[in-house]
Amino acid sequence: MSRLSTPGRLLTATMATVLAATLSGCTLAGSDEAEDGATTTVTVGFMYDVHAANVWTMDQCETDTVQIELSAFKQFAEIQRGLEQGQIDAAMMGYQNLGQMLDNGYENFRAVAGVYRGGEHITVRKGSGIDSWDDLRGKKVGVPPNSFVEMLLRHSLKEAGVDISEVELVPFAGAGPPLQTALRDGEVDAMVAWEPNAATAIVQGFGEAPPFNIQDGSIGDATSLMYVSEELSGDQAAVDAVVSCLRERTHALTNDVEAWVTALQQKTGMEEKVARAAIETGTMDLTLAQDSAEKIIAEFAENGLVSDTSARVGEFFDYGPLERVTGSPKSELGAK
Repeated sequence: MSRLSTPGRLLTATMATVLAATLSGCTLAGSDEAEDGATTTVTVGFMYDVHAANVWTMDQCETDTVQIELSAFKQFAEIQRGLEQGQIDAAMMGYQNLGQMLDNGYENFRAVAGVYRGGEHITVRKGSGIDSWDDLRGKKVGVPPNSFVEMLLRHSLKEAGVDISEVELVPFAGAGPPLQTALRDGEVDAMVAWEPNAATAIVQGFGEAPPFNIQDGSIGDATSLMYVSEELSGDQAAVDAVVSCLRERTHALTNDVEAWVTALQQKTGMEEKVARAAIETGTMDLTLAQDSAEKIIAEFAENGLVSDTSARVGEFFDYGPLERVTGSPKSELGAK
């Protein structure tokens, strides 16, 4: 049930080549302090997203110089507050969080690597007959309000020539069982959500992937990236260590899907079939997609959720760590 486009698969293959340079175990780069026997502790905020397993397994990286501590959150907004308030040093968040932090007057951060692409979809009720964007006219679509998936839906409808007023958006507080149940019981005709919602609906037989998707439009499928505090970004060895660990975990899991499935089962209780189906709908990806970031923030701004700070994205995308760790120029890592 893969929903990855051909460009997405090509990007995955490209990154697999970049990641193929082997490391000795999961050893992180050392910091200057570590030369004196000290250990730099870096606290990473995250959510248990399906395609962010490269982040929430970073504690498996072995080092005697940098210690990764993981801090679980339930929403990107909570992770953002943790970074702004200095509770964490690094944060796995969405591209839109950059604009939200700037709106809050917080600029002491940098984005240093991508985390994943994809994993956010539209799923229609089985047998609904919805085969095109036009078929959504007069239909009910369940959405987590003001979310990235809602913005992707709105943008996709606009590009397809369907006025949003012709579609009834039914709000749900986040995604999960209530949204899935509404689709199963026919209270909505379709839903937009992140994984494993789509995979659950399809595996359980009440949902299906239509021949169109919210990530097929011009915004693309860039979903999540790694932010670090300005203080951490100023410690080149330490931030390189974080990116190096993320790189290693990305390589390890994309080359061992069984370990990825096991991690999902252990950490989330996800059914094996659902885990396997969900994994197929996105990809871990270290690239920093500047063009997508600008379009995402502009879309949030157009819908009145943030100021349009899309022109400032380049100020906060630091390709240095990714260039040093991968050996690739920023022109190959998502820079404009």
